[in-house]
Amino acid sequence: MSSYPSFEEGGICYIACEELFEYYNNSRFYCYRGCDFAKGRVNVPKLRKEAESMCKRMTAEAMETQVDLDKIKDLRVSPFLDPDCPENIYKACLSGIRRQRW
Repeated sequence: MSSYPSFEEGGICYIACEELFEYYNNSRFYCYRGCDFAKGRVNVPKLRKEAESMCKRMTAEAMETQVDLDKIKDLRVSPFLDPDCPENIYKACLSGIRRQRW
């Protein structure tokens, strides 16, 4: 579930992911990864782009991607967003980046 030994070390970002997605929705996992990728990178534009690239890489590794993720116009997420296509996995990961505070 988390790349930290305990859930508490994920901090407020993990809690924001919990509030964003329904408790049974697997998109929470990808939101957590976005939190992990953005930790320490979110306030520096160059490093934030690096975190977004990490989300793209994770999406490509999770599912075969024939979609250009740079061309997704609508990055909004909903509590019921299923991670069943590359676009949705990428959106869930980016939502974790947007929830990271530092």
